[in-house]
Amino acid sequence: MSDTEVRSLNVEFGRLAAARKIMGVRSSTGSLADDRVNAERWIARFGSVDEPDDGATIDAGEHSVIIRPAQEDAARPYVMYIHGGGMVYYSTAVFRPFLRDLANTLHAPVEAFEYPKAPEHTVEEAVERLGKHIAARCRALGDRQLVLAGDSVGGLLSLYLGLRVLPGVFSRIVLIYPVLDLHTERESYRTFGEGHFLDGAAMRLFKSLLNPFFSERAFDPFALPESDLARLPACSIVTAGCDVLRDEGLAWVEHLAGRSAGLRHQHFPDLPHDFCLYAGKLNSARSAVAEIAGTAFHLEEGHVQSLIEFAATAES
Repeated sequence: MSDTEVRSLNVEFGRLAAARKIMGVRSSTGSLADDRVNAERWIARFGSVDEPDDGATIDAGEHSVIIRPAQEDAARPYVMYIHGGGMVYYSTAVFRPFLRDLANTLHAPVEAFEYPKAPEHTVEEAVERLGKHIAARCRALGDRQLVLAGDSVGGLLSLYLGLRVLPGVFSRIVLIYPVLDLHTERESYRTFGEGHFLDGAAMRLFKSLLNPFFSERAFDPFALPESDLARLPACSIVTAGCDVLRDEGLAWVEHLAGRSAGLRHQHFPDLPHDFCLYAGKLNSARSAVAEIAGTAFHLEEGHVQSLIEFAATAES
């Protein structure tokens, strides 16, 4: 990582990246089990805080965790969240501080779903389980407005589920620094491929796991057929400027320009991948999460998404 690239990061994240380098934190120890533990320890130490006394409640179940703010507005949408980590790392526990901030800011429940991790499990197993449990929650919620959101690979999974598994169900899909291109490495891979919290080498591993599933189903966000584009709900995309995935996110926004009603784009030029996970301790991340909550998740006035027909069909 060059001095120029360090300076391109927000000051807080620049210091954290420098500390990471000094501490000799490696992207892999050679043991997947150790790598998973180390990744969660890092976020716990430098990104999150103990659960605050803010009145929010946590309902942790076998398949998901529901975070309800102290002040809930029934008119706000119910948010369903699929977390990132390349389908290899993390769990909903790592995301709780971020999702708690999101729920409190939105005054709406946020439910994050667990899924089995690769390589022990296939992508197909994970997607099937997510689809099953998210569909069940949709039916249980009746005609409440629903938003499906995810970060990194969770963004790709959200897009797939929203188009191919549960079309017509969600009022909006929110993609936060998402994986969108499993085939091309753009310039941001070279610029931010090391030392920016998601290395290019790690992303190549993740793509090798993801590619077979999405290729077999001809699902490419850059080559969506007209049938998919026709049922694409309002969509928000958030991109980070110091991220290997930056350029594919920006390219997808340009690709969809004029083809997707309700498209919103927020760009944070000096933040890295996974910045939301640091909202507990870094002001820059906390501020960005507040902006995302205020814009990306906002539904158009009077836009009511009905799930009555979906529920009746699923129960018949």
